[in-house]
Amino acid sequence: MKKKKLTKEERRRYDSLLKMMKRYEKRGVEITLAGETLSLEEIAAVCAVKEHGSYMGDFVWDEEGELSEIRYEKIGEAAEENSSGTIR
Repeated sequence: MKKKKLTKEERRRYDSLLKMMKRYEKRGVEITLAGETLSLEEIAAVCAVKEHGSYMGDFVWDEEGELSEIRYEKIGEAAEENSSGTIR
């Protein structure tokens, strides 16, 4: 399967997200997408392209106030359908 060529804007978002996620990963922060552990490149691509919806990072802090995890979750219509069973 051939990868989709990114637009200039998608490439800018991808590069920015990947750079940020790599900094956090070096500090031991776990980064997931919709509950799955994927490569940082895969997560950045999904979030940058927005082909299957938009994702938002939920920053999770531990008891000592240190960032421990970033969970990217789908937001918008698809997320509402999953939580309520109907499309709004």
